[in-house]
Amino acid sequence: MPGTPRVNRRAFLKVSAISLATAGLAACGATPTATPVPPTATKAPAAPTAAPAAPTATTAPAAAAATPTKAPAAATPTTAPAAAAGGKYKEAPMLADLVKAGKLPPVEQRLPANPLVVKPLESIGKYGGEWHTGTIERNGNDLIRNIGYEQLMRYTPNYDAVIPNLAETVKANDDGTEYIFSLRKGVKWSDGTPFTADDVLFWYEDVVMNKEITPSPPKPLFTITKVDDYTVKWTWPKPNGLFLKDVARTNNERACMHQKKYLSQFHKKYNTTNLDELVKKYGQNTWADLFNFMRECFNNPDVPTMWPWKLQTPFGKGTTRVTAERNPYYFKVDPEGNQLPYMDKYAQELATDNEVLVLKGLNGELDWQEQWINAPKNKAVFYDNQDKGKYHLFELTPTTVNSMNILFNMNCTDPVIREIARNKDFRIGLSHAINRKELIDVVFVGQGKPAQTAPRPESKYYHERLATQYLEFNLDKANQYLDKAYPKKDSAGFRLGPDGKRISIIFEIDSGRTTYIDCLELIKKTWAKVGVEINVKTMDRALWEQRVRGQDFEYHASCHIFGGGSGDAVILDPRYWFPQNTGNSFWAKKWAWWYNDPKSPLAEEPPEEVKKQMALYDQIRATSDDKKQQELLKQILDIQADLFPVIGTAYDGNFYGICANKLKNTPKVLPSSWDYPTPAPTNPCTWYIG
Repeated sequence: MPGTPRVNRRAFLKVSAISLATAGLAACGATPTATPVPPTATKAPAAPTAAPAAPTATTAPAAAAATPTKAPAAATPTTAPAAAAGGKYKEAPMLADLVKAGKLPPVEQRLPANPLVVKPLESIGKYGGEWHTGTIERNGNDLIRNIGYEQLMRYTPNYDAVIPNLAETVKANDDGTEYIFSLRKGVKWSDGTPFTADDVLFWYEDVVMNKEITPSPPKPLFTITKVDDYTVKWTWPKPNGLFLKDVARTNNERACMHQKKYLSQFHKKYNTTNLDELVKKYGQNTWADLFNFMRECFNNPDVPTMWPWKLQTPFGKGTTRVTAERNPYYFKVDPEGNQLPYMDKYAQELATDNEVLVLKGLNGELDWQEQWINAPKNKAVFYDNQDKGKYHLFELTPTTVNSMNILFNMNCTDPVIREIARNKDFRIGLSHAINRKELIDVVFVGQGKPAQTAPRPESKYYHERLATQYLEFNLDKANQYLDKAYPKKDSAGFRLGPDGKRISIIFEIDSGRTTYIDCLELIKKTWAKVGVEINVKTMDRALWEQRVRGQDFEYHASCHIFGGGSGDAVILDPRYWFPQNTGNSFWAKKWAWWYNDPKSPLAEEPPEEVKKQMALYDQIRATSDDKKQQELLKQILDIQADLFPVIGTAYDGNFYGICANKLKNTPKVLPSSWDYPTPAPTNPCTWYIG
């Protein structure tokens, strides 16, 4: 990187192995909204000229766990920039040309009365250019990470506070049962339609509260009411001390993603004329499937959005590249009155596997990339190739629970596997049969420290017993515990399960998670030495999402990362502390369904100890007292240490990514997290080609 001193390769790799103690709040890997299978490409119908008025708000379940302990910080600055004082905002040349041609209103008419002013990291940028990146996913997650984080509230770039975004202010009552949001007046959707309280109510009443669209609304119960055209009120019957922090998490609040005017045509409440025809036209099974498909911009580029770039080419059969162009109605400006974003376009290559993206990165074809290329084994080659590829490396501080969490499916449809997965002695024995030092040396290139699935050491929620128990690599100890569980063996020395047949566990792994595959190949050898056979079945991301993260319970076991390892994410994302998340608590999703909706056909009543954890977490939600929250979480972690349902491998060292030298205003260090979501809070709308 021009002008930046270069440390030598050995020093760089050594320093990068040390985790920064200032890791951010939350951990990644949230469950995307399930969408029906894409139909063959067809142009979406235009928005209806008018939509029926929104009905009065009623009562509804809330978005998963939340938590503010203090009032959110104000966005900086909060007033219009000096350059805009005389009504002279500036815009990109491509938009100015459209204004001159009479195809677009002047910029002053497109911006809200009080645009959100965003201060660039280093300098005022230049208009133009295109941001190139890539993914192997087809679920829109990486789009959200990069360009799709526009909610009522958002995290600061440093991940140390929650600030207003599409909301201009928020006020809470003293007991945390009522939150009033004032929307930013004059904000417009990408089609020029005003964003108002009616859109928020449409999301609440007609999406969240509609059982065909949302069969099991998230808890706890809440109500949204309209105060006036630009003010909405969230209300709970009991205090919700986590709400403001939770509402800033990725996709936890989707009120700003559902324009009533456009989406009403796909809703049976509003379209009584041709809804069945639209269901058939777009190849869906029900009107709710149609609605869920058409509301996602990565499926349907015609849906109005608040994003800085609006999709032009979405996911679809045969698509190899997703593209987006600047949103002319984007509501943010820089301190000199330049409407953001600086870059004209965004392009995301849809690769078939990680190696394709690694090669593109080395060739300088990716401007900013950390997902899918930053396996530890690739770090040295990326470092050595910086000059040739015209990029530099940046650092990502881990917020995850563990490098790889081993998750046996305690709700497996196979009764034999289910019984084996629930045997604590079996899990303890396998934990002692993992050579974690070998994993760290070989797979993680010397980065990390042996650990079970637990909050990180720098966290105020750190639980020593949970983090350190059963870590010793000792095959004698492993055999002692496994002999308690399943002592009988076949002629080849493999243990026999409760059905008298060889225990053979299949791990279903997303093929993009190459470190898991490498780790499991090493673990397979040491587990075989203590008589347990495993096989690794890799699959593409979409199939893995369906089988492991979806509503399928056949899989034996899987591995994952993310979760709340540090900061407030330890409380906000408790997927590994008890089965709380129906998509991410892979080890006991049926119990998670019971927690969220006991009447769901997918729910199964959990054991008493787990129900106690759930009750304790409800108490955490009901208080904003930080000390009380810590005490309650400790009790949850105490129980989890007793149960030991999830096996960990190691705490993560720092991650890395690559950034083109020409891309300006980008951070050198930032948190790695889905909830954050990396890199969106660092304001990519201010990045530019220089």
